[in-house]
Amino acid sequence: MKYTKRIFIDGFRIAMVYVGTVIGAGFATGQEILQFFTRYGCSSILAILVSTALFISIGRSILFYGREIHAKSYGSVIDHVFGISAFLVNLYLGIVFILLCGSMFAGAGALFEEQWGIPYMIGASVTALLTLIVTLRGVKGVLAINILIVPCLVTFSVLVFGYITNQGCQPTITIHTLRFQEVFALLRTGVTYASFNLVLSIGVLAPLGGEIQDKKALSLGSFLGGSILGLLLVMGNYGLLLHMPEVLHWEIPQMIIVNKMGRLFVIFFTLVIWAEIFTTAVGNLFAIHTIAIEKYKAESALPAIGGTILGLAVCLLGFSNIVSWFYPILGIIGFALCIIILIRTFRGI
Repeated sequence: MKYTKRIFIDGFRIAMVYVGTVIGAGFATGQEILQFFTRYGCSSILAILVSTALFISIGRSILFYGREIHAKSYGSVIDHVFGISAFLVNLYLGIVFILLCGSMFAGAGALFEEQWGIPYMIGASVTALLTLIVTLRGVKGVLAINILIVPCLVTFSVLVFGYITNQGCQPTITIHTLRFQEVFALLRTGVTYASFNLVLSIGVLAPLGGEIQDKKALSLGSFLGGSILGLLLVMGNYGLLLHMPEVLHWEIPQMIIVNKMGRLFVIFFTLVIWAEIFTTAVGNLFAIHTIAIEKYKAESALPAIGGTILGLAVCLLGFSNIVSWFYPILGIIGFALCIIILIRTFRGI
């Protein structure tokens, strides 16, 4: 009985970290869901199912890789999967995690400035400092902050979904027989969305697998985490479908729904966006910190502090500039890496 309870507790902790790492500002605002899924209409459920299946299966594989080699960072898993080309992949991911830290700090700064009138760099610096504090607590810190925040994020999504279903509305887009080209496009977007997020999740999932050795807990964690992500995608997508085509013209599509729920929910929604930025920033900085410790034996706070400083330097470029300049390049290279990981995983390497 005690063993079974331990499995459920560890599985739940893994799931919360998994969800907290994947859902960033793009997810919270609805922009990611709109671009990857909603624009395909009701048929987008197929793409969401593909993403969910990949989140569960590939997430489990990454956790198991971490367990097998007692990974302390994502670097060990990359070495295991990519062999002689691992150095370049690790270098690429290191740059990605630093840029994403900068992006999250910049997003927080922009949010503080636009919503509460707090200067951009103060908002970014406060978020960076909190991220650093949690990262220095190690795996326990990452687990604790996600266990605290992620249930609140899920609860908010459920409340929004409950609100729109009570309105009795139906999507204006009708279901029709899919052509081959449409099926291919749906499969592609489902794989693209999941694979890019999975590559970025390696930074947290790999050391979690090394820390929590029980196979049943790892399997449960990947299943719960992937399923929750899929459920959040379904709920968010449904709400946006109800407001097509108006949401196509909103920078924050989810706001079109939240605005109808009252001022209190708008404030809560702003906090939700910041919380999702924060949990993603923690995952990225944790990845930088752990690989520096593992590869260079830097047993100190210096890697996390250095990553924080670099992230703040990047955020000086401004949120919109970071997204427009760097994200397209990262997306192209990241997609290629994702395909390799998917192939190696399904081969059972």
